[in-house]
Amino acid sequence: MLLKIKNKQKIMKQEKVVEGFKKCPHFNSCNQNLCPLDLELELRTGNKGEECKWMREPIIKKINGNEFISGGSVMPDALLNFVPVCNIKRLNQSSQNRLKELNKK
Repeated sequence: MLLKIKNKQKIMKQEKVVEGFKKCPHFNSCNQNLCPLDLELELRTGNKGEECKWMREPIIKKINGNEFISGGSVMPDALLNFVPVCNIKRLNQSSQNRLKELNKK
């Protein structure tokens, strides 16, 4: 009986984790291992290339005189409200700044 209860609790926790992911408009096509909406982000492993675009700071590269910016996007307001408090520090600086602005209102 105790095993059934533990399994049910585990399934409920998994459903709650997936619920957070589904709020992201990129959920169906995303393949990044590290997501700021993940309630269990601290348990995940991965390198910088496996971070969500809202976790990466901007990288500016010049190629033939043209500037290309990768990363550093600001997470949409609707999603920022669902980032677990423990993951806020993992957001890129521009998303953290936006969240601070929203919390002032």
